[in-house]
Amino acid sequence: MSAQRTMGTTLTKKKSGNEEGDLKIANLTSIGEIGVESEEIDATDLDSPNNYKEFIAGSKDAGEVSLAGNIKDETNVEKMLALAESQSMEQWTVTYPSGATWTFSGFVKSFKDGEKTPDGLATFSATIRISGKPEYKKAPA
Repeated sequence: MSAQRTMGTTLTKKKSGNEEGDLKIANLTSIGEIGVESEEIDATDLDSPNNYKEFIAGSKDAGEVSLAGNIKDETNVEKMLALAESQSMEQWTVTYPSGATWTFSGFVKSFKDGEKTPDGLATFSATIRISGKPEYKKAPA
């Protein structure tokens, strides 16, 4: 199997409250890593062999998903800023061109209007804090 391109990957927020439909976050230039990391608990004691520390796995943390994008329409700014202000827990889905998905609960932890430079583009960045276990589904066969 050959490598797969990510062009066409999307991020959507499931409809909530009185919204008209799912919200696609438009004009993204990057969607950060999604996965799981285990905390580590130091289990070293005075009898630990060979003067080496010993560890056991602790709680799992799905972390944060960083986003970056271009501002072509003020709608993205308004909606992402409103989500950051509300701190509401939302359902998010990252969909790959193959049809594989990551689905997770999370809140917009940060939203920032990008740096302005003489030759720059209008951009934004945001971070979604994942709460609980993210679910991965492979592409349909």
